[in-house]
Amino acid sequence: MSVKIIRLMSGEEIICNHESLPDSKVNIKNASVLIPSPEGKLLLAKWLPYANTENGVILDASHIVFIVDPQKELSEHFTNVVVNNLVVPGKKLIDPSTSGLKLTV
Repeated sequence: MSVKIIRLMSGEEIICNHESLPDSKVNIKNASVLIPSPEGKLLLAKWLPYANTENGVILDASHIVFIVDPQKELSEHFTNVVVNNLVVPGKKLIDPSTSGLKLTV
């Protein structure tokens, strides 16, 4: 399987692990919807969060508009965060006991 961006006929763009199958079918695993934010960032949200997609989702190729390779940074982020479930903190957490912060009510 390889990491691909797929645009579906519905307009959704997903990043996923992709495998071509016989009979014009594809299997996608670990799919996340790509959501552009107003701040110019790209958000990932699990595609079909309410379904058991552990073995992937088989799609007919007629439901796909295009399949492209993602940029290297996006592919690495997807693999680390979605596929490998790694949390990469962007900032340090503040420890209230050593930072001088006080809880007010």
